Amino acid sequence: MITREMLRNGFETGIISIEEEYGGCLGICCRIGDNAFYFIDSDDAELTKDEYWKKYTLDETVDTIFNILKDAESAEENGLDLSEVEFYTSILSNETEAKIYG
Repeated sequence: MITREMLRNGFETGIISIEEEYGGCLGICCRIGDNAFYFIDSDDAELTKDEYWKKYTLDETVDTIFNILKDAESAEENGLDLSEVEFYTSILSNETEAKIYG
């Protein structure tokens, strides 16, 4: 299960970032590891990365991504399948463990 702390740690370590046109995404997307997904609504889809960070805080971003990845149902409602959620969970779990035990 992904937690807000895991997401925050991911941003701090660079495992997670907000990108423009990454990995097949056109426009703003959330990159976790080598994969990315859309996470904002169409009203903000045309924002650049700089414009995004001027409009939203890290806390707001973490909450938005958490609400997508918190469970399989939420992920599916946002166009992600269970294997993607498991992939992101694995990456973030490994990063969290490395930070704790590293």
